[in-house]
Amino acid sequence: MKKLLFFAIFLNLMASFWASTPELKALMRQSQPFDRGASLSASVDALITSKKGKETMMQYNMYTARSQGKINVMIAFSTPSSFDGTRILTSVPEEGGVPSVAIKFKSFFTTMKIPFVSSDMSFFGMDFNTGDMNPRNSSYDQYTLLDTTVLSDGSTGYIVEAYPLEDKLYERIVHHVDIEKKIIVRSEMYNKKNELVKLMEVLECTAIQDIWSATKVRMQDLKAGSNTVLTYKSLVYHGDYTAYVNESFLKTGEP
Repeated sequence: MKKLLFFAIFLNLMASFWASTPELKALMRQSQPFDRGASLSASVDALITSKKGKETMMQYNMYTARSQGKINVMIAFSTPSSFDGTRILTSVPEEGGVPSVAIKFKSFFTTMKIPFVSSDMSFFGMDFNTGDMNPRNSSYDQYTLLDTTVLSDGSTGYIVEAYPLEDKLYERIVHHVDIEKKIIVRSEMYNKKNELVKLMEVLECTAIQDIWSATKVRMQDLKAGSNTVLTYKSLVYHGDYTAYVNESFLKTGEP
Protein backbone atom coordinates (compact mmCIF):
# COMPACT_ATOMS: atom_id res chain seq x y z
CA MET A 1 0.00 0.00 0.00
CA LYS A 2 2.81 2.42 0.88
CA LYS A 3 4.51 1.66 -2.44
CA LEU A 4 1.28 2.40 -4.33
CA LEU A 5 0.83 5.65 -2.42
CA PHE A 6 4.41 6.67 -3.14
CA PHE A 7 3.95 5.88 -6.83
CA ALA A 8 0.79 8.03 -6.99
CA ILE A 9 2.60 10.92 -5.31
CA PHE A 10 5.50 10.48 -7.73
CA LEU A 11 3.17 10.69 -10.74
CA ASN A 12 1.56 13.86 -9.38
CA LEU A 13 4.97 15.43 -8.86
CA MET A 14 5.98 14.50 -12.40
CA ALA A 15 2.81 16.06 -13.77
CA SER A 16 3.51 19.25 -11.81
CA PHE A 17 7.07 19.24 -13.11
CA TRP A 18 5.87 18.91 -16.70
CA ALA A 19 3.48 21.80 -16.15
CA SER A 20 6.39 24.15 -15.57
CA THR A 21 8.81 22.86 -18.20
CA PRO A 22 9.56 24.55 -21.50
CA GLU A 23 9.24 21.11 -23.12
CA LEU A 24 5.49 20.94 -22.50
CA LYS A 25 4.96 24.46 -23.82
CA ALA A 26 7.05 23.61 -26.88
CA LEU A 27 4.99 20.46 -27.49
CA MET A 28 1.73 22.42 -27.30
CA ARG A 29 3.07 25.08 -29.68
CA GLN A 30 4.15 22.43 -32.19
CA SER A 31 0.86 20.54 -31.92
CA GLN A 32 -1.62 23.16 -33.13
CA PRO A 33 -3.76 21.59 -35.87
CA PHE A 34 -4.17 24.88 -37.79
CA ASP A 35 -0.48 25.80 -37.81
CA ARG A 36 1.93 22.99 -38.65
CA GLY A 37 4.98 25.24 -38.74
CA ALA A 38 5.26 25.61 -42.52
CA SER A 39 3.75 27.76 -45.24
CA LEU A 40 0.82 26.09 -46.98
CA SER A 41 -1.76 26.24 -49.72
CA ALA A 42 -5.11 24.44 -49.51
CA SER A 43 -8.71 24.50 -50.63
CA VAL A 44 -11.17 24.12 -47.77
CA ASP A 45 -14.77 22.93 -47.60
CA ALA A 46 -16.67 24.18 -44.55
CA LEU A 47 -19.92 22.29 -43.95
CA ILE A 48 -22.10 23.94 -41.31
CA THR A 49 -24.96 21.82 -39.89
CA SER A 50 -27.58 23.52 -37.74
CA LYS A 51 -29.42 21.98 -34.81
CA LYS A 52 -32.36 21.25 -37.13
CA GLY A 53 -30.10 19.54 -39.66
CA LYS A 54 -29.93 22.34 -42.24
CA GLU A 55 -26.61 22.22 -44.10
CA THR A 56 -24.68 25.19 -45.49
CA MET A 57 -21.52 24.73 -47.57
CA MET A 58 -18.80 27.35 -47.68
CA GLN A 59 -15.61 26.98 -49.73
CA TYR A 60 -12.41 28.99 -49.73
CA ASN A 61 -8.75 28.87 -50.73
CA MET A 62 -6.17 29.40 -48.01
CA TYR A 63 -2.54 30.48 -48.25
CA THR A 64 -0.02 31.17 -45.50
CA ALA A 65 3.44 32.75 -45.42
CA ARG A 66 5.85 33.69 -42.65
CA SER A 67 7.84 36.91 -42.51
CA GLN A 68 9.29 39.23 -39.86
CA GLY A 69 8.06 37.09 -36.97
CA LYS A 70 4.48 36.96 -38.22
CA ILE A 71 2.22 34.31 -39.69
CA ASN A 72 0.27 35.84 -42.56
CA VAL A 73 -2.89 34.13 -43.78
CA MET A 74 -5.02 34.81 -46.86
CA ILE A 75 -8.50 33.33 -47.14
CA ALA A 76 -10.36 33.81 -50.44
CA PHE A 77 -14.00 32.67 -50.52
CA SER A 78 -15.62 31.13 -53.60
CA THR A 79 -18.84 29.62 -52.17
CA PRO A 80 -21.61 30.62 -51.54
CA SER A 81 -22.02 33.08 -54.40
CA SER A 82 -22.78 35.87 -51.92
CA PHE A 83 -19.24 35.43 -50.51
CA ASP A 84 -17.44 34.84 -53.84
CA GLY A 85 -14.79 37.56 -54.06
CA THR A 86 -14.59 38.15 -50.32
CA ARG A 87 -11.00 37.91 -49.09
CA ILE A 88 -9.41 38.20 -45.64
CA LEU A 89 -5.75 38.94 -44.86
CA THR A 90 -4.73 38.18 -41.28
CA SER A 91 -1.33 38.76 -39.70
CA VAL A 92 -0.69 36.95 -36.41
CA PRO A 93 2.48 37.72 -34.39
CA GLU A 94 4.27 34.45 -33.60
CA GLU A 95 5.35 35.76 -30.20
CA GLY A 96 1.87 36.90 -29.23
CA GLY A 97 -0.12 40.05 -29.66
CA VAL A 98 -3.31 41.20 -31.35
CA PRO A 99 -3.77 39.99 -34.95
CA SER A 100 -4.26 42.62 -37.65
CA VAL A 101 -7.02 41.95 -40.16
CA ALA A 102 -7.94 43.48 -43.51
CA ILE A 103 -11.05 42.44 -45.46
CA LYS A 104 -12.21 42.93 -49.03
CA PHE A 105 -15.95 42.24 -49.26
CA LYS A 106 -17.49 41.20 -52.55
CA SER A 107 -19.73 44.27 -52.73
CA PHE A 108 -17.00 46.75 -51.70
CA PHE A 109 -14.60 48.48 -54.08
CA THR A 110 -11.90 48.95 -51.44
CA THR A 111 -10.42 46.96 -48.59
CA MET A 112 -11.20 47.65 -44.95
CA LYS A 113 -8.75 47.30 -42.08
CA ILE A 114 -10.02 46.04 -38.73
CA PRO A 115 -7.76 47.19 -35.86
CA PHE A 116 -9.01 44.58 -33.40
CA VAL A 117 -10.83 41.27 -33.85
CA SER A 118 -12.49 39.68 -30.83
CA SER A 119 -11.41 36.05 -30.47
CA ASP A 120 -14.91 34.92 -29.50
CA MET A 121 -16.52 36.12 -32.75
CA SER A 122 -17.87 33.39 -35.02
CA PHE A 123 -15.82 33.01 -38.18
CA PHE A 124 -18.39 33.76 -40.91
CA GLY A 125 -21.17 31.86 -39.16
CA MET A 126 -19.10 28.76 -38.42
CA ASP A 127 -18.90 27.01 -35.05
CA PHE A 128 -15.20 27.93 -35.07
CA ASN A 129 -14.52 31.30 -33.50
CA THR A 130 -11.72 33.52 -34.76
CA GLY A 131 -9.58 32.49 -31.80
CA ASP A 132 -10.14 28.79 -32.50
CA MET A 133 -8.52 29.10 -35.91
CA ASN A 134 -5.69 31.56 -35.22
CA PRO A 135 -2.26 30.17 -34.21
CA ARG A 136 -2.06 30.19 -30.42
CA ASN A 137 1.03 31.40 -28.60
CA SER A 138 1.89 28.87 -25.89
CA SER A 139 2.94 31.63 -23.49
CA TYR A 140 -0.72 32.65 -23.33
CA ASP A 141 -1.59 29.47 -21.41
CA GLN A 142 -0.54 27.55 -18.31
CA TYR A 143 -0.33 23.84 -19.06
CA THR A 144 -0.65 20.83 -16.78
CA LEU A 145 -0.07 17.26 -17.88
CA LEU A 146 -3.04 15.35 -16.44
CA ASP A 147 -2.49 11.85 -17.78
CA THR A 148 -1.35 9.67 -20.63
CA THR A 149 -3.78 7.74 -22.81
CA VAL A 150 -4.03 5.46 -25.83
CA LEU A 151 -5.70 7.19 -28.77
CA SER A 152 -8.17 5.57 -31.16
CA ASP A 153 -5.44 4.72 -33.68
CA GLY A 154 -3.25 3.15 -30.99
CA SER A 155 -0.90 6.13 -30.69
CA THR A 156 0.26 7.42 -27.33
CA GLY A 157 -1.47 10.58 -26.18
CA TYR A 158 -1.07 13.17 -23.48
CA ILE A 159 -4.09 14.73 -21.80
CA VAL A 160 -3.10 18.34 -21.16
CA GLU A 161 -5.13 20.98 -19.36
CA ALA A 162 -4.68 24.57 -20.53
CA TYR A 163 -5.64 27.56 -18.40
CA PRO A 164 -5.63 30.71 -20.55
CA LEU A 165 -3.63 33.55 -19.03
CA GLU A 166 -4.23 35.95 -21.94
CA ASP A 167 -6.83 36.18 -24.73
CA LYS A 168 -9.20 34.14 -22.56
CA LEU A 169 -11.63 32.65 -25.04
CA TYR A 170 -12.56 29.81 -22.65
CA GLU A 171 -12.09 29.27 -18.92
CA ARG A 172 -10.04 26.13 -19.56
CA ILE A 173 -9.39 23.63 -22.34
CA VAL A 174 -8.50 19.95 -22.09
CA HIS A 175 -6.40 18.83 -25.05
CA HIS A 176 -5.66 15.29 -26.22
CA VAL A 177 -2.28 15.40 -27.94
CA ASP A 178 -0.82 12.69 -30.17
CA ILE A 179 2.80 12.91 -29.03
CA GLU A 180 4.12 10.80 -31.91
CA LYS A 181 2.49 12.94 -34.61
CA LYS A 182 2.75 16.09 -32.45
CA ILE A 183 -0.79 17.23 -33.13
CA ILE A 184 -3.82 18.03 -30.97
CA VAL A 185 -6.54 15.57 -31.96
CA ARG A 186 -9.26 16.62 -29.50
CA SER A 187 -10.00 19.76 -27.49
CA GLU A 188 -12.74 20.14 -24.86
CA MET A 189 -13.65 23.76 -24.11
CA TYR A 190 -15.20 24.73 -20.75
CA ASN A 191 -16.82 27.96 -19.55
CA LYS A 192 -16.66 29.61 -16.11
CA LYS A 193 -19.38 27.26 -14.82
CA ASN A 194 -17.17 24.31 -15.78
CA GLU A 195 -19.68 23.36 -18.48
CA LEU A 196 -18.39 21.68 -21.62
CA VAL A 197 -19.50 24.16 -24.31
CA LYS A 198 -17.53 23.15 -27.39
CA LEU A 199 -15.72 20.07 -28.66
CA MET A 200 -13.15 20.00 -31.45
CA GLU A 201 -12.06 16.68 -32.96
CA VAL A 202 -9.62 15.79 -35.74
CA LEU A 203 -11.57 13.27 -37.81
CA GLU A 204 -8.81 12.63 -40.35
CA CYS A 205 -5.05 13.04 -39.91
CA THR A 206 -2.77 12.49 -42.91
CA ALA A 207 1.00 12.66 -43.41
CA ILE A 208 1.64 15.22 -46.16
CA GLN A 209 5.25 15.95 -47.09
CA ASP A 210 6.26 14.28 -43.80
CA ILE A 211 4.00 16.64 -41.80
CA TRP A 212 1.06 15.09 -39.95
CA SER A 213 -1.88 17.24 -40.94
CA ALA A 214 -5.48 17.59 -39.77
CA THR A 215 -7.32 17.16 -43.07
CA LYS A 216 -10.81 16.92 -41.55
CA VAL A 217 -11.73 18.76 -38.33
CA ARG A 218 -15.12 19.05 -36.62
CA MET A 219 -16.15 21.70 -34.12
CA GLN A 220 -19.36 21.11 -32.16
CA ASP A 221 -21.14 23.90 -30.31
CA LEU A 222 -22.86 21.81 -27.64
CA LYS A 223 -25.17 24.60 -26.48
CA ALA A 224 -26.31 25.64 -29.94
CA GLY A 225 -26.52 22.02 -31.14
CA SER A 226 -24.68 22.88 -34.37
CA ASN A 227 -21.37 21.74 -35.84
CA THR A 228 -18.92 22.70 -38.57
CA VAL A 229 -16.63 20.29 -40.43
CA LEU A 230 -13.57 21.68 -42.23
CA THR A 231 -12.12 19.44 -44.96
CA TYR A 232 -8.71 20.40 -46.33
CA LYS A 233 -8.06 19.40 -49.96
CA SER A 234 -5.02 19.83 -52.22
CA LEU A 235 -2.92 20.65 -49.16
CA VAL A 236 0.69 21.52 -50.05
CA TYR A 237 3.49 22.74 -47.75
CA HIS A 238 6.73 24.72 -48.13
CA GLY A 239 5.74 26.74 -51.19
CA ASP A 240 6.34 30.45 -51.69
CA TYR A 241 2.83 31.88 -51.40
CA THR A 242 3.79 35.50 -50.87
CA ALA A 243 2.12 36.37 -54.20
CA TYR A 244 -1.20 35.41 -52.58
CA VAL A 245 -0.57 36.79 -49.11
CA ASN A 246 -0.35 40.53 -49.68
CA GLU A 247 -2.42 43.69 -50.04
CA SER A 248 -2.44 43.49 -53.85
CA PHE A 249 -4.05 40.05 -53.92
CA LEU A 250 -6.46 41.19 -51.23
CA LYS A 251 -7.67 44.04 -53.46
CA THR A 252 -7.67 42.32 -56.85
CA GLY A 253 -7.75 38.55 -56.29
CA GLU A 254 -4.90 38.25 -58.79
CA PRO A 255 -1.36 37.07 -57.84
